[in-house]
Amino acid sequence: MKSLLTTAAIIFLFNTSLVHADPMQPRLYDIDLEKSFARFVTKMCTADIIKGEFTKFSGQIYFDEWEPTNSWAKVTIDTKSLALDHMYHGDELLKDIIEGDQILQTMVFPSIKLKSTKIEQTSENTGFMTANLTLVGETHPVTLEVTFENKMTDKYAKTVDVNKVEFSAYGTFKRSDWNVLYGLDRVGIRRMSDDVQIFVSAVGNLHEEADEKK
Repeated sequence: MKSLLTTAAIIFLFNTSLVHADPMQPRLYDIDLEKSFARFVTKMCTADIIKGEFTKFSGQIYFDEWEPTNSWAKVTIDTKSLALDHMYHGDELLKDIIEGDQILQTMVFPSIKLKSTKIEQTSENTGFMTANLTLVGETHPVTLEVTFENKMTDKYAKTVDVNKVEFSAYGTFKRSDWNVLYGLDRVGIRRMSDDVQIFVSAVGNLHEEADEKK
């Protein structure tokens, strides 16, 4: 009788561990800064573009693989971590303009925040995310097209890591909606586009408290 009870207990514990290890359960992930990026592109005059990224940010992704519309994401970006990837655009003048009172006002607003409010699934691996973007003290909605990349951990796509997720997202917003108007009333080389394209790639590592929710 004792041996039967022991066997039953082992089976119960084994099955319980399988339930908790189920990769399809809703799970919370922390964004891995070393493997993620947040980039933007906008036009400066007719033929030139400004490309840059923010090198410091943090955030979390709550991913429900069974019901993706229950998922959410939030990101906080350090505005002072701006890096421009063109030598000309990386000079102090343009960087000072973007970080200064004309655009980001980093001394007053040290962070940009993005927090999802709605997820709409469009296919097995794609969807639209509506989010509140807080920029220079104002919050307005933006829509990003999101792709669930994979859980693969090697270049041959043979190994799956259930403790990681990867998403990419992109979209466009008009900075004038946040009352960032610098350069919009100018022409030629002094004009800066109203449209800003954003590109995000986020790799998430399983949060220690995997069952934590909103």
